[in-house]
Amino acid sequence: MPTIKTSKEEILQKSMRLIWQKGYHDTSIGDLASALGMHKSHFYYYFKDKEDLMKEILLYMLAQFTQLLKRIEENPELDTAGKLQKLATKIERFYDLDGFSNGCLMANTALESVGKDYAFMPVVRTFFSTFIEHLGAIYAEKHPESEARLLAVRAVQEIEGAILLTRIFGEKTYLLQALQRLAV
Repeated sequence: MPTIKTSKEEILQKSMRLIWQKGYHDTSIGDLASALGMHKSHFYYYFKDKEDLMKEILLYMLAQFTQLLKRIEENPELDTAGKLQKLATKIERFYDLDGFSNGCLMANTALESVGKDYAFMPVVRTFFSTFIEHLGAIYAEKHPESEARLLAVRAVQEIEGAILLTRIFGEKTYLLQALQRLAV
């Protein structure tokens, strides 16, 4: 197999997609190297092992999602309803990338890792805390802070549950309905 020059970001993006499709435990280093068109040894140039790769993928995803949340939250041109609608639209697009609907990578990874002490689990917790924090800040524009946090927690729970049902039943209606309620 010829070695293809690849950036770390490209490796993260392609690996994220493969792990999202197959799951963390069912994706081997060989699968990743093959999908990336590289030798396993080249993979180890960037990452010490699969757990290290997963942590990097989740940190990359967390950074991208946090930037998205901040841009929406801090957008002076949008009122609260506009911010929530924009977030709903972005979430819908994110979970339906090219017709690909395999759930939430953070939630999938957490479920696959229950009872394990992987180095990437704090990143998963941070992802959901960050989601709740920024969504709560948007809700706080119209509600008292304690109520805003409760609304944010409920919304994240509903969105994640709807993503799961969408995946189980292959029916996007679950996610669309949850996203409509997000913006209310």
